[in-house]
Amino acid sequence: MNRFEGKVAFITGGASGLGEKTAKDFAEEGASVALFDFDKENGLRVEKEINEAGGDVVFIEGDVRSSESVENGVNQTFEKYGTVDYLIHSAGILKDGMIHKLPEERWDDVINTHLKGFYLSMQACAKRWIAHCKANPKEEIADYPDRRIITISSQAAEGNIGQLNYSAAKAGMLGMVKTAGLELIRYNIRTHAVMPTLIETAILKDLLSKQDGKWRKYYEGRIPLGIGEPKYVSKVILFLCSDDAWFMNGEIVGINGGRLDKV
Repeated sequence: MNRFEGKVAFITGGASGLGEKTAKDFAEEGASVALFDFDKENGLRVEKEINEAGGDVVFIEGDVRSSESVENGVNQTFEKYGTVDYLIHSAGILKDGMIHKLPEERWDDVINTHLKGFYLSMQACAKRWIAHCKANPKEEIADYPDRRIITISSQAAEGNIGQLNYSAAKAGMLGMVKTAGLELIRYNIRTHAVMPTLIETAILKDLLSKQDGKWRKYYEGRIPLGIGEPKYVSKVILFLCSDDAWFMNGEIVGINGGRLDKV
C-alpha cells in the first residue's frame, strides 16, 4: 500500500525509537523521509536499513535545540525533495529527578529538546508553507497543499513523579498544538499530538530495567494491554497524516493501552 507516494516526511529524532519506526513505516508506504537527529551512528544505520528495503531516505545530522541546525536541516530537505508534507517531532530525552534535587541543566535539556525543538522545527516548516500559500493565493483553504504537523507528547503530560521537566515539556506541547491548529488551518495545515502511554523503546528499557525489573512489573500491572510497541504509535501518526484524517485538526490522540486513569 502506497498511501504516501510522492509525499515527504521530516522526522526529528528519526534515528531511534518512535521516530525510527515512524520513518520506516512512512518509507514502506511510499513517502520520502528525512531523518533529523544528532545521533549520527544510528541515523546512518536507519538510513541504510530504509535504503536496503527500497525506501527513499536521507539522514541529516542536527540538533533540534539549535535554530541554525534546524533551519539547515529543513532547508536541506526542501532542496532535495522540493517540499515537506509532514513534520513529525519525535526527538526526546529523559533526564528525571525529584523536584528538590532536579538540576537546572536537566530542566533546560529536556525543555529545549522537547518543547523548543518542536517550536523551531514547526516554525521552520510553517514559514515555508505559508510563504508558498501567499505566493500562490487560493479562494478555498482546501485548494492549498495539504500539510500535517504531528508531535509526540505523552501521558506524563498529566503528571508523573520524578518527571517535572518531562511532564512540563509534554504538557506544553498540547497548548502548542491547539494554538498552531488555530493559526495554521487557514493555510490547510493541520496540527495534532499523539499522547502515548509507556512504549517499549531503548530509552524506556533503561528505566524499566532498574531495580531488577521492579518498574517493568509495576507498569505492566497497571496498563491493561501491557507496555506498548512502537508500531502502536507510528500507525496512529500515519493515520493522522492520511486522507482519512483530512477533516481533523488540533486533536490530542491518546494511545493508552486500555488505561483511562493515570499511570
